[in-house]
Amino acid sequence: MNIGVLCYNKTTMRVKRREVFSILFSQLFILIYGAASLYLYYHQSQWVDGAVYESDLPAHIRMAMEEGGVYSLTSLLYRVLYPLPGGIWYIILLLTLCTVGAVYATAALLRELDPVPDRGTGFYEIAGLMLNLVMPCYVKGFSDGRYIGMQSPSIWHNSTYIVMKFTATLCILFYFRILKRITEEMKGAQWLSFTLLLLITTAVKPSFLVVLAPAMLILLIVDLIRGVPFRRLFLFGCGVIPSLGVILVQNALLFGGDSGNGYAVLPGQAMMQHTGYPVVVTALSLLFPLVVLFLHGKDLAKNRWYLMVWLMTLVGFLEYFLLAETGTRGSDGNFLWGYSIAIFLLFTGSLIKWLLDCRDWKMGVAVLLQKAGIVAAGIALIWHVYCGLYFFIHLVQGTSYWMWG
Repeated sequence: MNIGVLCYNKTTMRVKRREVFSILFSQLFILIYGAASLYLYYHQSQWVDGAVYESDLPAHIRMAMEEGGVYSLTSLLYRVLYPLPGGIWYIILLLTLCTVGAVYATAALLRELDPVPDRGTGFYEIAGLMLNLVMPCYVKGFSDGRYIGMQSPSIWHNSTYIVMKFTATLCILFYFRILKRITEEMKGAQWLSFTLLLLITTAVKPSFLVVLAPAMLILLIVDLIRGVPFRRLFLFGCGVIPSLGVILVQNALLFGGDSGNGYAVLPGQAMMQHTGYPVVVTALSLLFPLVVLFLHGKDLAKNRWYLMVWLMTLVGFLEYFLLAETGTRGSDGNFLWGYSIAIFLLFTGSLIKWLLDCRDWKMGVAVLLQKAGIVAAGIALIWHVYCGLYFFIHLVQGTSYWMWG
């Protein structure tokens, strides 16, 4: 046998074994995460006042079944599933599937944004799992807890956010596919997928639309100035119209009539309910993206998807800072949800920028500052993931999401 062919075959076998190991490795961790989530959601579904595994899930089910609250698609699903034999398990499985689905959707989004052809089998799945665990870098004394008072993209106690995170990630995936090619063409299948996913996401929770739509409008105006045909941009923008209709209905149900609920411009009120250090908390919540921005701020306007995730985050921050609900929902802080999903997408985009920095690592005294920034970003990312993993493990063990240090 030819020695060259033999060596080639052995090398190929080693590569295949390595790929199989990588696939099994990534899927095992996702399976563990899914099993832990299933365990967590089951115990949350049994929660009563004063018990462990505190969650909004029982209240959401009660609202759907007893109070007729169907302002959310999840409420409608609960009304259908809960009366079935073992119906609570269908709800638990739905939340678990959305939690695991968000990991795979994040992996798909990373592949879409990453210009590097192949980073290895299972890489994006592990990266997607990490991004679904990131939480603010916690320093005791600056907030009322690791979640309360902070600005977190990872939330496991609110069922509508769990479902929204999955559908919103798929929605932004198709949005970026259109955005990447808008100057040349716009495929009808991608536009329809984006429109339907945005409609579903808004029906689940309107928070994603209220950060996406303003940022999307800004980029549409920029593209119009750049010379993209108005007709193409108009059709793209029309994808938001069905969701705007849904949000008007939701607004009427939540704040209309004699509900006693409303919202007002009250700068800082919601943000400072559980912290006296809003600037520090914001920095700790966005430490990794802020360090990456320090490295790439000059390129922000040139990279449209990176600009988009920062625009969404800025819109979400302004809504959270400026607006507050009044009435019975006054202390709920519901304007945080849009900011939270924007932060999650910001982490996703920032990870791609950082990975490219690591790949293009340069030598020399002139780039010492850049190298220090890359290392600092890596340390910040590890801190974010550690804080999220620590928080999630304690949630699974029954600790309240109001936990302190």
